[in-house]
Amino acid sequence: MGRVLRVVVLLGIVFALLPAVPAAAAPCDEGNLSDRLKCWTGRLDDDPVTLSLDHALPLEGDKKTRAEIIRTIEEHSDKLVVQVPAGVSTGEGGTVLLILAKRENRLVDPDARIDRLHQSTHDELTAFCTEPRKSLCDDLVVQNGKQDPVSGEELISSGRVTEHRSYVADGAQNQGSDVEKWLLPATAALLALLLAAFVLVVRHTRTAPAPATGPAPAARTPDEPTRALRTTRARTVTRTGPTHPAVVRTDLHPQGYVELDRVLYRAVWAEPGQAAPPPGSRVDVADGPDPGVLYAFPPAAGRHAHAR
Repeated sequence: MGRVLRVVVLLGIVFALLPAVPAAAAPCDEGNLSDRLKCWTGRLDDDPVTLSLDHALPLEGDKKTRAEIIRTIEEHSDKLVVQVPAGVSTGEGGTVLLILAKRENRLVDPDARIDRLHQSTHDELTAFCTEPRKSLCDDLVVQNGKQDPVSGEELISSGRVTEHRSYVADGAQNQGSDVEKWLLPATAALLALLLAAFVLVVRHTRTAPAPATGPAPAARTPDEPTRALRTTRARTVTRTGPTHPAVVRTDLHPQGYVELDRVLYRAVWAEPGQAAPPPGSRVDVADGPDPGVLYAFPPAAGRHAHAR
């Protein structure tokens, strides 16, 4: 009963920990802005998706493609949180993302650089650059040859973006904490240990040893389990001397193993004229003429032939 309880507990722990393994989602850091938008919007659910710009994003493609990008951003502007860390330039694509996002979703570091839009890009945004976006659109367009990027500090002080201090480490996107990095391998290792323990418990409980009565003959230590059993010439052996009840654990063809008092002994079926009993059957064993080998006989009258 105790072994069964341990198995149940181990299984419960394994299944309880399975949901703790985080699903590894590939980052949306491949391809142009159009490809990334498809990836980002494909992950939208009830919660917003944070787009952390780790480098400048150009606004590429022909007029139709650019119009589709702008329309997609506009449709999901309430769920897209645009974050511009320190030292990063947005590029035209990143600036469009920032303009079309809701004010509370524009998270900009004071040391970020917001690139200005070409007049043609500004014209493509005209339909969406209504209040409260209009002033931001107009201030971020290239005017009178002025092409220097606008600092995050300037936009923060004017109240058109929200200050959010953040940094890019080694140019990697969406860097996780040390705990997040180690969570997946640590959980996987724990699950592997639990599964290994479960397998050991199952193997240990698969065979229940049968109790033995009376003094046992001297133990014959079996050969290594992987070594082939020695062949003994089949011959009928007369039952002499005391015998002890044992349980057949492997086929006795011609030699196998029996269990006596929770110890395995090498044994041979002593009556080749009869079929050897299958594993799990009870037999009587006694010392035989061959050293190191017990001889197995049919159980004495009154004893059951199969172990329970």
